[in-house]
Amino acid sequence: MKKTRKFYSVVAMLAAVSMLAAGCGKNEGDSAEGTTASVNVIGGQDGGNAAADGTFVVTDDNGEAVTGVNGDVLTEPAATTSIDPAQTLSEEELLAAMTGTTPPPQLNISQNNGERYAYSTLTDEEKKLYDDIVAGIEGLRYKICDEDAYTLEEWAKIYGLVYNQEPQLFYMNAKLKVGKLFYLTKDADAINEMQKSIDAVADKLVAEANGKATTFEKLKVFHDYLVLNSTFELKDEITNYNATIYNAFGSGEAQGNIQCAGYAKAMQYLCDKAGITSMVVTGETTSGQSHAWNVVNVDGAWYNLDATWDDPILKTPNYKYIRYNFFLVPDNQIHNITHMHVSEKKLSSGKYIKYFTPPACTDTAQNYFVKNGLVYSDFESADKAIRAEIESAAKDGTRAAQIMVSSKDVYDKVYAARMDYNTYAKSFAGVKGVSDECSESLMLIEFNVIYE
Repeated sequence: MKKTRKFYSVVAMLAAVSMLAAGCGKNEGDSAEGTTASVNVIGGQDGGNAAADGTFVVTDDNGEAVTGVNGDVLTEPAATTSIDPAQTLSEEELLAAMTGTTPPPQLNISQNNGERYAYSTLTDEEKKLYDDIVAGIEGLRYKICDEDAYTLEEWAKIYGLVYNQEPQLFYMNAKLKVGKLFYLTKDADAINEMQKSIDAVADKLVAEANGKATTFEKLKVFHDYLVLNSTFELKDEITNYNATIYNAFGSGEAQGNIQCAGYAKAMQYLCDKAGITSMVVTGETTSGQSHAWNVVNVDGAWYNLDATWDDPILKTPNYKYIRYNFFLVPDNQIHNITHMHVSEKKLSSGKYIKYFTPPACTDTAQNYFVKNGLVYSDFESADKAIRAEIESAAKDGTRAAQIMVSSKDVYDKVYAARMDYNTYAKSFAGVKGVSDECSESLMLIEFNVIYE
């Protein structure tokens, strides 16, 4: 990969500074950082290519649709501006052209002190770009290189890794364009205040976790908090914080509205603070939607942990509904079954690129059901256990009754008796029955207890 740099005349610089100064105010329709200067929209201001919701597809200078780090085509409210500071001036040129310029306020963001697993898989040249992007985001810069310095594939890989692996950069935007850096906000004071609200929650969780004796128990503290205090955000907008740790911890909402990337980054952030080796892994669901989860290290072995899919999506959040379907599971239970295109990104061209190869997760010793002795190898013991789980849930007012079985034969026999379990559940006061949440791929028998 070769880096190049453009130089501009003093006249061009001063003209651009004048135009930039005139457009610094936050107008109606502006992006989160106070200007839409880094965006070209199809159709301009006449609304000719507006979608039904009044948004426009974000495009680059060649008219190509711009995608986010998860491969989705991006849209923004209709707005244009006459100058793009990212294309016109470097940060140094801008500072030199403006008299009396002082450095921007310093960010008080949390730092990760260990080397990321994904980072360790990169070449020296890729690490350099990764470091440059991180430093650029921390410095709130508009760009770090010109558009011809890297191919889209090279840029998408490293920018996407930074976006997914560095949760402390929660003000970073998912928009992709070679050489450019995008933000949800560039207000350093606001970022610092958001950081305080994030750590007010995160530090309490880490303190609680550090009181536990094992990594398993620490991860359970983090998992349970995210499941019980978050709700899945259906809207996919590039100008809010639903894919960040801010919505998970700092937004002030009792139920933080986050998407899967928000769950995964929040888990990563907590693991960073607790000294647990982990990473964010992205891929797709079976329906082709982007997805994110974690791979964590417990006692020297690697496991998948998907807090998003352990969180039931309910119109009314239920603080007693928690499950452990994807708490420390091996690859063979999810890869190419429920979690597709592992650690790959789909470009707008349809081509997939590989972010990195996560460590293989082959162990089961720390799996929730294995660890708690909830795996059964014959029908009689499994039948007795699931009835006990239903009874316990009914008496406690909780929702999930779960066990795991060791073979498909046992699974099929227990599953065939599901109507019997529905009748059994009705024998408890206030219970209407159970709904079927069983998973053959996980060998999981799960019934959701339904109350009057």
